[in-house]
Amino acid sequence: MRVRQRLLVPLCILVLMASCQQGRQEDSGDASGIDSAISTDGVPIHYETQGQGDYTLVFVHGWCTDMSYWEAQIPSFRVYYRVVSLDLAGHGRSGGGRDVWSMEAFGQDVAAVVQKLDLNNVILIGHSLGGAAILEGARLLPGRVIGMVGADTFSDIYLKPYSEEQIEAVLEPFRTDFQEGMRRYLLENYFRFSSSGDLKKRVILDMAQVDPVLAIGSLEQLLRYDGTAALQQLTLPIRSINADRPLVYFRVIRGNTESFHNRFLSNVGHFLMIEDPQTFNRVLSEFLGQIIQASYQ
Repeated sequence: MRVRQRLLVPLCILVLMASCQQGRQEDSGDASGIDSAISTDGVPIHYETQGQGDYTLVFVHGWCTDMSYWEAQIPSFRVYYRVVSLDLAGHGRSGGGRDVWSMEAFGQDVAAVVQKLDLNNVILIGHSLGGAAILEGARLLPGRVIGMVGADTFSDIYLKPYSEEQIEAVLEPFRTDFQEGMRRYLLENYFRFSSSGDLKKRVILDMAQVDPVLAIGSLEQLLRYDGTAALQQLTLPIRSINADRPLVYFRVIRGNTESFHNRFLSNVGHFLMIEDPQTFNRVLSEFLGQIIQASYQ
């Protein structure tokens, strides 16, 4: 049965607080910690906890990045929530050695952390590939998760399988020259013309040094992923904050869930939570308020 508790602060405050990039910590202390959980296949999953609150936000990064990509969110949201950030298997400080880098396996990583911490009233937040990971994680956590928020994810690109020809076309440059293939892929797909040079440099350096077996294997699994089954098993409110780009469709998620809403941000690329954190945090706070309110209905 879903655990429902009283709100820590009024919803109007939740909506406003994320616009402040630096907030005070509660005088009662910060329940911080660093530890690891063991995923279903035995891989250790590194995670960190900060803050306190009746609701827990679990931040899940995207393809070939790590928990540090939420650095513009955690300081604000840990003021009013318990915040958990984690490194998926093969990323950051988590273990590797996985045979198949599937979305289902990444979902097991998310579930392992939530179960170890014995969390309830959880809202999962996932960027990019992390959107598929939290969908899979949510269906492993019945009664614990009250909603999900995506960051530039949940479109058909992430939830609808590609054809074999399309998959091979995407993967071939990575197989030929991984670092050059990664650089070109990121420049062509992840940034806007206005994206800062520092952001481009950071992302390209981070992602080009990831183990090619992990990078190519997880990208292939994402391209094969069909989110329909997970969506049909979930009756949770789902929200998404996406970069405003042409020809991005949400037919899979709209056709398989009854409570999906998204918001587009202008003048940002794939890493919108870094490029415009003030707007992103404000919209995220608004969506969190909606999900919390829905949990009482």
